[in-house]
Amino acid sequence: MSNESLTRAYELTRTLVAALDAGDFTFAADLAEERSPLLMSLQREQTAEDLAIIREIMAMNESIAGKASAARDAIVASHTDARQRVSAARQYLSTGQIR
Repeated sequence: MSNESLTRAYELTRTLVAALDAGDFTFAADLAEERSPLLMSLQREQTAEDLAIIREIMAMNESIAGKASAARDAIVASHTDARQRVSAARQYLSTGQIR
């Protein structure tokens, strides 16, 4: 990976974190898709400077994983709540039909 590609991957990672903070998951997914091939092209041998950038990306990746997990948990909770409300409404309506 050239230093230019690594720099671009770093910039994309920073923007990805900001997108997640803003709740823009569609944009975050687009950034992750663009960033992935850059990260996959990492070579085994890296300069000390490049390794420092890679470590920063790795630290941001931990943050990204945490934010994604929290967002998933919030979506699941919202979905569960919605299902319970629909079930309660269905039960209310069926009770009203009995009368």
